[in-house]
Amino acid sequence: MIIAALVFAGCQFFVLGCFALLLRRWYLREISRIQDEISETVRTFVTSPDADTPSPLAAFLDNVALLLAARLMQQLKAMLAGVESGAAKGEQLAMFEEAAASSPWLSLIAGILPKRLRNALTKNPQMVAALSKLGGGGNHQTEAYTPHKHRD
Repeated sequence: MIIAALVFAGCQFFVLGCFALLLRRWYLREISRIQDEISETVRTFVTSPDADTPSPLAAFLDNVALLLAARLMQQLKAMLAGVESGAAKGEQLAMFEEAAASSPWLSLIAGILPKRLRNALTKNPQMVAALSKLGGGGNHQTEAYTPHKHRD
């Protein structure tokens, strides 16, 4: 009976050992298959299908480069527009102050108007010219307009 138990136990260990070897062999084959799939996927992504068609990686990088260049141009345009806008605002304010100094009506209107309307007025040179001619234009020996802070 002991011999039968030992033979039975030995058969069980043999079967378990064979199962472990089969499991290890299956595991290694699966790892190899997955590695082959990954390398094939990377290879198809990196290499071009023919001489006229770029690879998917090259097409992706080209799109990314175009997107980055477009964003960079937008930023540069916005920055340059801000610099130009500041210079233009300074010129418009100088023209408005010059017109206000020559016209008492424009000086009076500029002192009464809220800041938002006064800024809109300085952006329209035709309106400044029309208002400066309202009082007959010319030099009336008035002080130049200096902007004050108003509550809007």
